[in-house]
Amino acid sequence: MIADPILILAWLLLAHLVADFVLQTDGIATRKFGDGPDAWRALGVHVAVVAALLVPVVLSFGIQGFLYATVTAIGHFAIDRAKIVLTRRAEPVTAGEDATAEEAATGPTFDRQWTAVPGALFVLDQLAHLALLVIAWALLLSSAVPLGFAAEAGRALAGTDPAGFHRTILGGVVLASLLIVNVRAASLLVATLVRPPRGPADATRPSAAKVGAVIGVLERLLICALVLAGAVASIGLVIAAKTLARFKQLDDREFAEYYLLGTLASVTVAVSTSLLAQAVLAAG
Repeated sequence: MIADPILILAWLLLAHLVADFVLQTDGIATRKFGDGPDAWRALGVHVAVVAALLVPVVLSFGIQGFLYATVTAIGHFAIDRAKIVLTRRAEPVTAGEDATAEEAATGPTFDRQWTAVPGALFVLDQLAHLALLVIAWALLLSSAVPLGFAAEAGRALAGTDPAGFHRTILGGVVLASLLIVNVRAASLLVATLVRPPRGPADATRPSAAKVGAVIGVLERLLICALVLAGAVASIGLVIAAKTLARFKQLDDREFAEYYLLGTLASVTVAVSTSLLAQAVLAAG
């Protein structure tokens, strides 16, 4: 019997998200953008993690799974290297040891007038990874039959309610992916897009950027919950409450533009990924 395509795709997407946004440390992400053997070594470590997370696919589908893992690892290496080269060409690197976690995880810190290029490259990089995932799955796994022991293990775990087991696993995978995207990936995207206005340092409280990042995470999680619950109309209240708290600061044009860009990017990610998750759960 051919494996359920929606569940397999959901698992493959979760593996990618874990490799890129959970197991890829800030140190590895920063070193990838450097020069010399250390940069190549860091990229190699990251690709090795990508391949390691696909071991269950190899064990489940044999040679077809091995081919999928090989194509994905090589493709991941090529896509990441292309992003690094294009990012380094876009703006000069001025990252130092004091780079923030958000800046480190998205590459070098830039010290020129704002540009959308780093954010665009971030999005294109992820779209390229997703395209590779879908194409490789379509060519190598869409008609693959799980190996005997893998099929037997699946039936044993499902017990007497395979449909319920399938829904539970799919729901867990989709929600885990939604959590990673809206907590980690979206935070990195927003940090790449915006450079918050720099005011006088205040050692007695967290920086505005860090507080804003936490607010953004909570905002996206709340929006996700509202979309999945079918209360889309309530999203406006979330945005209005956030805007009200920043009302006086919006008189500053620089801050207003920063706020608008970050908020639009954050809300777009939350709504679009929630709708996608909702569609996958309904189809599954």
